[in-house]
Amino acid sequence: MIKKSVKEIQNLDLECEHEPFLDEIRGEYTCSKCGLVLSTLYISPSYQLNENNFDTSNSSRNYVALGDRVNIVDGLGSFIDYQYSSYFLDKKGLPVSAHYQTLFKRLKYRYDLRARICNRETHYRALKTLNKIVSFLNLNDKIRDRAAYFYQKIIKNEEKKEITNHLALVALCLLLATREYKEKAPITIQEITKAFQKLGHRVSERSLIQLALKIRPKYNHLFLKQTRLSEHYMPRIISQVINNPEIRERLAIYNRNIEDYQKKLRIISQKILSEINKEMRGGRNPHIFAVAVLYCADQIISKREKKHAILTQKLLSRATNAAEYSIRDHWRAILYEYFKKARDEGRLHDFYQNSIFK
Repeated sequence: MIKKSVKEIQNLDLECEHEPFLDEIRGEYTCSKCGLVLSTLYISPSYQLNENNFDTSNSSRNYVALGDRVNIVDGLGSFIDYQYSSYFLDKKGLPVSAHYQTLFKRLKYRYDLRARICNRETHYRALKTLNKIVSFLNLNDKIRDRAAYFYQKIIKNEEKKEITNHLALVALCLLLATREYKEKAPITIQEITKAFQKLGHRVSERSLIQLALKIRPKYNHLFLKQTRLSEHYMPRIISQVINNPEIRERLAIYNRNIEDYQKKLRIISQKILSEINKEMRGGRNPHIFAVAVLYCADQIISKREKKHAILTQKLLSRATNAAEYSIRDHWRAILYEYFKKARDEGRLHDFYQNSIFK
């Protein structure tokens, strides 16, 4: 450690003659009057742990462990040096000898590859698959960590015979995590199961439902407020529709402004959803119902502006991966009657004006 005293700093041949002070954050001796930097404080970058460094009053000590990450199986304790380092230094920051470099590399290699997954191979493969699925679906790391937390919590409290398909449990935990984030993660159960199937795993919607019914009585708090609404899917569906090449081509053909059309779709679809409550929806698929609402919004825009409709049920089916007959069923069962009633009552003009120009 190299540290100069205040007296030594004042004896330096410098322009400033005021009393210096030590800036602990910047590590510099600075003049107290004019702000001139007089000298720099150098300390060793090494940090040696001792018994006085530990605070036993830390309330989080039971919930964290060095080297143990929630989304992957790691060994207990800390890593040898940093996680991915391959060159080792002693406590003074100097390189260790070649003999110890070889020894620590060998120990670190054996620790990283063997000790961390010993007797936990199943959990390691399950969480490794979770990381791949999250990357494949382009989800946030927070959702991944939340799903891994659910998995670790359930596995810790269940016996080995209770959970026979760990990949199905991972998929269910990922579904629960996405439901917590609502419109920030509008992923359907079909998309999750298809992602697992593309990686060669036998995970189906039926297996997830059966597993959910099995563990829900014991973990009911994880399933609370997990209902997905059509409002949560709407931003993603509008984005899919607007960015679809076929729909953009139709907008260009009919000389429609893309941004203006997107704004009208968003506002009118939100207005429709606000007027159709949960009882009227009758427990229908929220994703498909949101697609049908978008079709209804396009019909309102075309009627009021007296222009050609942009969206068709076939185009929406291709853009959103929703079955065409399902869109037609939702439209005919609920939305067409709603649209027809508003038109017959003369509310369509007021509805359009109030939605666009409110």
